[in-house]
Amino acid sequence: MSPRTPLPTADPAVHPADLALLDRLEDVLASFLAERRTSATAIDPAFGAAAGDLAAFVLGGGKRIRPIFAWWGWRGAGGDPDGPEVSAVLRAIAALELIQACALVHDDLMDASATRRGRPTVHVEFARRHADAGWRGRPARFGAAAAILLGDLALVWADDMLRGSGLPADAAARATGPWEAMRTEVLGGQYLDMFVQSTGDTSASAALQIDRYKTAAYTVERPLHLGAAIAGADPSLVAAYRRFGADLGEAFQLRDDLLGVFGDP
Repeated sequence: MSPRTPLPTADPAVHPADLALLDRLEDVLASFLAERRTSATAIDPAFGAAAGDLAAFVLGGGKRIRPIFAWWGWRGAGGDPDGPEVSAVLRAIAALELIQACALVHDDLMDASATRRGRPTVHVEFARRHADAGWRGRPARFGAAAAILLGDLALVWADDMLRGSGLPADAAARATGPWEAMRTEVLGGQYLDMFVQSTGDTSASAALQIDRYKTAAYTVERPLHLGAAIAGADPSLVAAYRRFGADLGEAFQLRDDLLGVFGDP
């Protein structure tokens, strides 16, 4: 397991599975990515190396907010941390981190960001390698193409991880709705972000619509929904989760926007 600061254990109501959540998520992600890197290497070592870069990106940072919300959505809807399906649930919700990886790699390219988590962004790093090696063509074009493809690979692997999680058939079927909606919403929000920058729409309604779909839906609302769906929650609980998640997700993005403008890098 990766080393992390242990959570407080004073509350006897906190289950050991809750306390170990972050470590177990890291282990699940590391195992899946190692397996997929091996498959990529079988295609070609160069592709395997690029897949390794994607794995390092996923494992190299992040707060795991999305799978944490999914876990508590599942727990709050009656998910049993002592039940036989826990390992499958962990694999299913860890797939959210690969959706996040896709979004970040593509977003950094669209925003022409130079760094992410204190390191060069994917498109910048691959452009540097191209230039250092003296390969043919333009380094920036190669870097952009690599980022597009690795972001796509993360999205494909996210679907693979969810489908191969081992959830019971009924739970897997229930997870399909929020998962499919979330993927479309985050891409829609990303497109709207690009669109309003191009059209010059500076209205508050446009900004809130972007925040709603680009961040709120796939950061809090749909992860809660996903966890609840896996647990078989009733519609009233799902509706309450979604209302809460939408508002909290928008607040998260507004805070992030403030830090982006006024924060210290």
